[in-house]
Amino acid sequence: MLKLSIATWKYGKRWAHSMTYDEALADLSRLVIPLHQELGMPGHVEVVAGQIGEVRNCGGSSFNGMRHMNAGELRALLEIGWGVGCHSWSHGRVMDDPERELQGAKETIEAAIGQPITAFVAPGTNDNLTEEVQARLPGCGYLAGFGITDDINRSDPENLMLLNRVAVHERYRAPFFSAFDAHKRIRQAQLAGGWLVDYCHCPLEQAVDEYKDCTAAHHRERLKAIVTEGGSECWHANPDEVVDYLWMKRCARITPDRGRDGHFRVALESLPAQVRTRELSFEVEGAEEDIGIMVDGGAVRAVRMGAGRLCFAALVSNGTEIVVARRRER
Repeated sequence: MLKLSIATWKYGKRWAHSMTYDEALADLSRLVIPLHQELGMPGHVEVVAGQIGEVRNCGGSSFNGMRHMNAGELRALLEIGWGVGCHSWSHGRVMDDPERELQGAKETIEAAIGQPITAFVAPGTNDNLTEEVQARLPGCGYLAGFGITDDINRSDPENLMLLNRVAVHERYRAPFFSAFDAHKRIRQAQLAGGWLVDYCHCPLEQAVDEYKDCTAAHHRERLKAIVTEGGSECWHANPDEVVDYLWMKRCARITPDRGRDGHFRVALESLPAQVRTRELSFEVEGAEEDIGIMVDGGAVRAVRMGAGRLCFAALVSNGTEIVVARRRER
């Protein structure tokens, strides 16, 4: 009997990796963006809405004096497959003015880039991603909240409003004083089939602040390690697409058509309207012979992933019909 299931990650990949850059500084164009283009990897910038296009002036920040990207630069990143998140309005305490820091900041960035913002990336520490903040995010139109917790994310996170990011910095502050590690948590992500989300700021020849960033040379080492060790099993992804995929997995239900082997229906239950990429990857087990796949009446291409296993991707809506059958049976 043919079995149909939703793949853990898009394209049947075994784990996922994303790279995020807090503050969305214009100097990313010097060394960081060209490296991503060289490696074919998307990135994601986290914008302080109140300083779009301005020279940074946030409290005692190590990055004060550097310019934030303007609307044109942000739109240019979107055109090459990058994503944009909200890093609050002021980079201050979110709960001092949650309407401005969450809702107002989101609307300001959306007006600048002409696209919806669905990721909130907490500024400073996880004190800006408390349970109270998390509870407000869905009502503001966010699909996910990212903090700073040194761990991977599992393939089916319990709480999408509290996702982890791993610091790619030269070292940590006291009492740990950890050194840079290009292979940090890669093996963990591989073994767990998880999602590794890295974060830094703006790697340059010398780190602006070794507790908040890495050098450009170390940054290259990190991305090279991801590519080399990930091989064909890693999904190098824009975080917005990963979050969409996680929501699709969470809300999709596959129902076999009784009496018709290989016929299935997909229901989408309580899917947030903000999910834009409504595509899922499916795996077929028991496909030992010549198998054809139809999605809502149209043929789709499947890739053989091993003995008796196929993988295919398809746009999905509520009620989508999938037919998986030996070609002579269709």
